[in-house]
Amino acid sequence: MYPCLSPGGSAVYDSPIAAGRLLVGTQGGVVELEETAAGWREAGRGLADHHVCALIGEPVSGNYYAGTHDAGVFVSPDGRHWQPASQGLEHSNVFSMASVRRPDGSVRLYAGTEPAALFESRDFGQSWQRLTGLEATTGRDGWMFPAPPFIAHIKQIAIHPQNPDLIYVCVEQGGLYSSPDAGKTWTEHTAGMPNDAHRVLLHPTRPGRLFLANGFFFNRSDDGGKTWFEMKEQTQKIGYADPLVYHPRRPETMFVSGAFATPDTWVKGSANVSIARSHDGGDSWQYARGGLPDEFKPSVEAMSLEALGDACRVFIGNTDGEVWLTEDEGKQWRQIASHLPPVSKCFHADLIHGKLDLTEVRIPDEIRALMEQMVVREA
Repeated sequence: MYPCLSPGGSAVYDSPIAAGRLLVGTQGGVVELEETAAGWREAGRGLADHHVCALIGEPVSGNYYAGTHDAGVFVSPDGRHWQPASQGLEHSNVFSMASVRRPDGSVRLYAGTEPAALFESRDFGQSWQRLTGLEATTGRDGWMFPAPPFIAHIKQIAIHPQNPDLIYVCVEQGGLYSSPDAGKTWTEHTAGMPNDAHRVLLHPTRPGRLFLANGFFFNRSDDGGKTWFEMKEQTQKIGYADPLVYHPRRPETMFVSGAFATPDTWVKGSANVSIARSHDGGDSWQYARGGLPDEFKPSVEAMSLEALGDACRVFIGNTDGEVWLTEDEGKQWRQIASHLPPVSKCFHADLIHGKLDLTEVRIPDEIRALMEQMVVREA
C-alpha cells in the first residue's frame, strides 16, 4: 500500500520496495503524489471539498480511510475514489484514525473525534460503535481546547505493535490515556503534567518505554507511563513537540519534530521548526535538518516513515502546503511538493498565516505560566 501523510493518521510503513506514491491529507482533500524519473508530481486529488486530518491504509482490505473535520470518515479502494463510511459515527469531526490486525485475522478500525470520543469498526468501516469506557475516566470534566469551539479532541490513537489490546490515546487537551483491554477500561498517565498530549510512541522491543510529545515538553517513560522525565537538554529547539515516528525494522531509530515554542508565538509568521533523530532508542538525540531553511517557518504537522529494509524514507508535510523528503535520515532534505493546500490540523495554518484572532483563545492559568517560560527561553 502507499504510505500516507497526515496530521492524525498512520505514520509508519514497512515496504519491500519504495512505493513511489504518497497520499497526503490536506485542508483541500487527499492529494496523490507520484514519483517519476523527473521527480515527484501531483497525480490527482480526492475529497477536494473536505479538510482531511487523518489518512490510513488498511492492508487486509486494501482500503484507505480518510477522517475529515466536517463529514466523518470516507473509504477508498485506491486513494482516488471515495465513499462515505460513517454509519454509527456520532460526530462529524474526525481528528485521528488507526487500524490493527488481531491474532485471529480480524481487523479493527478506530476513529478519534471532536468532542473527544473513540469509535471502533469491526467491519471495515461499514458501521461504527462508540467505546464509552474512555468517557468514564476521572478528570473528563476538565478536558477542553483553548481555541474555538473550546472542545477537546482525540489527536492521536496508538496501538502497541506487540499487543493489539493495548491502546493509547492523546486527548488534546486532556492527557494521555491507555486501555489494556481494547477500550473497555482506561488509565491516565499524565497526572501532574501539562495535559496537552500530542503524540505517544510505544517502543516495540523495550517494554514500558514510551515517548510523549506534548505542547511544552518532549518526555520519556521507562515504566509504562507511571513516571516521566523531560529530554530538554538534547532537544532544546523543540518546545512544541508533535510528529513522532520510529523505524519498524530498526526501532532504535526515531524522529521527532516540533516548533520552538507554543502556537501563540507563531503569529509572528514562523513556527521555527526543528527535527531531531535518535539512533539509540531515545537515549540521545541529534538534530537532523540538513537542507532545510535556517529558519523553517511553517509548522510541520505530519511526518511519515517508509521503511525499505534497513533504509528508510521520511516525509514531512507543513502548513505552507509543502512536502519534504529525506532518504538519508535527515542529513539532507529536499522539497518534493509545494503549493498544496495546507497540511494542518484545525486552526494551525490560519494561525501561522495571521488569520486567527488570538483574543478568542482561552488559556488556563497553569498553561499560560508554561507559555511565558517558553517566551523567556526564546528571548
